[in-house]
Amino acid sequence: MVATAHTRVIPLAVPAGFIFLGEAFLLWGAWLWVLHPEAFLVPRHPVGLAGAHLYLLGFGVGVLLGAMHQLLPVVLEAPLYRPGLGYPVMALWALGVALLALGFAWLPVLVPLGGGLALCALLLFAYHAYRTFRLAPRWNRVATALAWVVFYLVLTPLLGLVQALALRFGFYDPERLAWHLLAGLGGVFLLSILGVGYKLLSMFTLTHGVDEGVLGLLLWVANLGLGGLALGERLGYVLLLLAYGLALYDTYRILRHRAKRNLDIGVRHYLAGLGFLGLALMALPARPLWAVWWFALGFVGLVVSGMLYKILPFLVWTHRYAPRAGKERVPLLKDMLPEGLGYLAGGLWGLGALAFPLFPWAGWALALGAAVHAFALWEVMRR
Repeated sequence: MVATAHTRVIPLAVPAGFIFLGEAFLLWGAWLWVLHPEAFLVPRHPVGLAGAHLYLLGFGVGVLLGAMHQLLPVVLEAPLYRPGLGYPVMALWALGVALLALGFAWLPVLVPLGGGLALCALLLFAYHAYRTFRLAPRWNRVATALAWVVFYLVLTPLLGLVQALALRFGFYDPERLAWHLLAGLGGVFLLSILGVGYKLLSMFTLTHGVDEGVLGLLLWVANLGLGGLALGERLGYVLLLLAYGLALYDTYRILRHRAKRNLDIGVRHYLAGLGFLGLALMALPARPLWAVWWFALGFVGLVVSGMLYKILPFLVWTHRYAPRAGKERVPLLKDMLPEGLGYLAGGLWGLGALAFPLFPWAGWALALGAAVHAFALWEVMRR
C-alpha cells in the first residue's frame, strides 16, 4: 500500500494516549516506591520487578512510543505509514504492561502473557516504523539512532520473555537478565535520548548548522560498548565512557551555536539528566544497582519528563488552537505549561532520584515529584 496525504495527519489521541497511559503507569509505580521502597534495592524482588516495568516499560517506553509517532515524520521528512496502527499498538502495550506488573507482584502466571502482549505491541510498532522508514526521501544520523531504538525495542522484550519462560521450564540463566537490562536501559533509553535529544535540543534552542558527525560516531561507540558489557569485556565500559564524552561534546556544540539564549525547562531537565548519566557511569563498576537507579530515575526520568513539558504543549496547541490562530484570541504556546509546577516536580524528582539508592524513604520525594509532574501535564490538557 502507498501512503496517502491523509496519513500526514496524526490524531492527538495517539501520542497523547501513550503519554497519559504512561503517566498512569508512572503513578502506579510511584505508589509501589512509597509502600515498598526496600523491594527496589533487592535484585529480582517481585515487587521491585513490577515497579521497574511500570516505570520503564510503562512510563518510559509509553512516552517514547507517543513521541516517535510525532518525531518520525519530522526526522524522516516523510508521513507515517498508517497513523491508525498506533491504536492497536497502544492497546496491546497497555494491557501487556498491566498484566506484567500484576504478574510480578501477585500472580506469576500472568508474566508470560503480559510479556507476550507487550512484545506483540512492539513488533507491530516496529513494522509500522519500518514501513515509515522506507518512505524517507533521505537518511540522516538521527534516523539511524531511531532505527537502532526500534531494534532494541523488539530485542528487549524478547530477552525478557525468554527469561520468563526459562523460569517456568527450567533453563534459567541469570546472565540473560544482564542482556535484558543492557538492551532496555542502554539500547532503548540511552540511544533514544542521545539520538532524539540531538534533534530536540537543536529545535528547543533554535540551533542550526551543527553537523551530525559526532552523533554518528557516538552511535557506533555506544553500541560497541553495550556489546562489550554484554560479553563481560571491560573495554565495553570504557567505550560507554567515551560515548558519554561524545554526548557532552555534542551538547556543548549545540548550546554554543544556539540562537535562543535562555535555556528553557526542557533543556534544563536534559542537562540535569546528563549529570545523572555521568553519575551512573561512575558508579557502575563498584555499585551496579545504584548505577541502574541513577540511570533510570535520574537520567531517563528527568530527560523524559522535561521533554514532555515541551512536546505535549506543542501537540495540544497545534491540534486545538493552531487552526483558530489569527481568527480569534488563543493562548500563547509558552502559556500552555504551568512552569512553576514543572520546576517543582523536577526538583523533587531529582532529589528523590539522587537519594533513593542510599535512602529508600526518598521514594516519597520521587512519588511527589511524579504526582506534580502528572498534574502539570493535566493542566496543559485543560488549557
